[in-house]
Amino acid sequence: MTRSAALDSVRTAFGELIAADRRLKARDPQQPDDLSLSQVRALFKFQGDEEVSAGVLAKRADLSPASMTAMLDALEAAGIVERHRSIQDRRQVIVRLTEKGRERLAERKAAWQEHWVQCMGGHSDSELEAAARVFHTMAQMLDSAGR
Repeated sequence: MTRSAALDSVRTAFGELIAADRRLKARDPQQPDDLSLSQVRALFKFQGDEEVSAGVLAKRADLSPASMTAMLDALEAAGIVERHRSIQDRRQVIVRLTEKGRERLAERKAAWQEHWVQCMGGHSDSELEAAARVFHTMAQMLDSAGR
């Protein structure tokens, strides 16, 4: 395969990946008493048992503060997170996972990990390492576009 053909193949595969992610989000209607994909992705940004400001969590999850607030409203109503005002800075809202939230997130994480391992099982370690390098380069390319 020529270099040009290989680059076209990567570009096509990347487009397929982005489209598959959009389709996955569209197939993810929130079910009562379940976490949506968007919520799970945001909650994965918690590191351990930490408490973090809503603003920091929004940045980590790449969400607007308004979107994060709406998401946290729903998560708090479902008993997944708790919020309180910061003692040091009353303007900040501090968020933490509840025990129920940690359990639900652990369940989703375990199911995703099992699916991930199963789907990636047909690729060698060197293929996965090469894919990771390419994905990192693509992320850098997108981050630098338009600057």
